[in-house]
Amino acid sequence: MLAQLERVSLKPGESFACREYATARFFSPFHFHPECELTLIEASHGLRFVGDSIERFAPGDLVLLGPGLPHYWNNPSDWRGQAKSIVVQFLPEVIGSAPEFSAVRTLLQRAGRGIHFTGRAVREATERMRRMTELAPVPRFLLLMETLHLLSSARGTRLLASAGYAPVFNVEDQSRLARVLDYVNAALAEGVEQREAARRAGLTPAGFSRYFRRKLGHTFEDFVNEVRVGRICRALIDEPERTVAEIAFAHGYNNLANFNRQFLRRTGLSPVAYRRKHRGM
Repeated sequence: MLAQLERVSLKPGESFACREYATARFFSPFHFHPECELTLIEASHGLRFVGDSIERFAPGDLVLLGPGLPHYWNNPSDWRGQAKSIVVQFLPEVIGSAPEFSAVRTLLQRAGRGIHFTGRAVREATERMRRMTELAPVPRFLLLMETLHLLSSARGTRLLASAGYAPVFNVEDQSRLARVLDYVNAALAEGVEQREAARRAGLTPAGFSRYFRRKLGHTFEDFVNEVRVGRICRALIDEPERTVAEIAFAHGYNNLANFNRQFLRRTGLSPVAYRRKHRGM
């Protein structure tokens, strides 16, 4: 899925990169690099793409990525505010071969599919990553080792990409999928047609269905619904004057029963319950 090779730049005296970002939105495209990456989202929301995994993210999202695993965090088109994150990138070789780090090396192997963390591990890793950005190279390196050791024994972890995921980086795929995704973004509110997406990809509808599932690990319909629900979640919070039905229709759902089913499947809540929960009502 449109994966581009990214070159991670190091400053003199660094063996790994530790950067704090605060921008209007996350600008990085779907990309990969030979380094492992630990990313903490401090502000903003949207969809997180890791391999063939597509999920919503919010502040506190903490993910460890293995080498070569494509990824990006995507803010919705109506996002307003600052997108803040702390990103740590390092080659697996930085860990070395000391037996004391055997659990960390196992963690990095599991990270080949991406690991999502929750609970206490996120709170403790967040505190360390914030300190890491302020330290000199040697104490920063020691704190990285401590953080990875902490995460190697964390509970509540979950792998993101599917076991059979194999990234595709060839130029033809990138161009074809770029045309499809441009169409989805432009037509989401009015109504996305799979036949039109197939035409833009230069494939028959049946061939496109197989192609999309093979390359992204999701059906085209599931992908479109995931993007729609992500945008609706934000609208339910930001637009209290509009009814649930108005928001659903504005984002391309013409059948409320289908909308409620898709929303519940992806959030575990009804739209009304989601709005009440996130507005503190």
